[in-house]
Amino acid sequence: MSPHSAHPSGHEARSVKTRSQLIEAAIEVIGAVGYEGASTRALAKTARTTLSAIPYHFGGKKELYLAAADMIADYADGRFHEALAVLDAEAIPDKTIRLEQAFSNFLQIMLENAEPHSWTSFVARCAYDNDEAFAVIHDRAIAPMIERLVRSAAEISGRSSDDEALRLRISAMVTAIVGFRFLRGIMLRGMGWTQIQPDGIGQIEDMVRDLCRSDFLRVHRTQ
Repeated sequence: MSPHSAHPSGHEARSVKTRSQLIEAAIEVIGAVGYEGASTRALAKTARTTLSAIPYHFGGKKELYLAAADMIADYADGRFHEALAVLDAEAIPDKTIRLEQAFSNFLQIMLENAEPHSWTSFVARCAYDNDEAFAVIHDRAIAPMIERLVRSAAEISGRSSDDEALRLRISAMVTAIVGFRFLRGIMLRGMGWTQIQPDGIGQIEDMVRDLCRSDFLRVHRTQ
């Protein structure tokens, strides 16, 4: 391996940095004002780069938008994969316990709010518009997670993973947990909290476990 290939040139390093700054800017600006409201000038200014950098690095505003979604999808897929790894933990023989823990791990990701606030706004806008950017996030991160949870629930219930009622229940639980991140104001105001309390998190986890242990996921065969 030559020294040139082992170490990126100054130009390559600057190019990588500019791309990263533009993606971060896209998440911040589009998360705040939406795709239509985000001008290329505002994106370039937020990224502290030139207007010509957008077509140079991405081709255009739409491609930059999708690149931002792709970056978030890649990150989310990694987090979700870690959360669901417990489903394959043979050290826990009870598959229902594994499923409970997988949902609990996913809940923790939604509640810990480790990512920048702009990411939440960006994904919320994508989801509301149900556009190409959300399709990237859904297909790369959300759909694989739901499929894995459905397979686990199918193994527990003895039903097919194609069972519509079972899939609907898993999707409903995932949607409810996601709501703790994107619609937390409903819970906070309903409970009179300024932030989610530690004991509140425990109660939410108990609710998830109760659903996993009930007939909610098993689905009556007569349905």
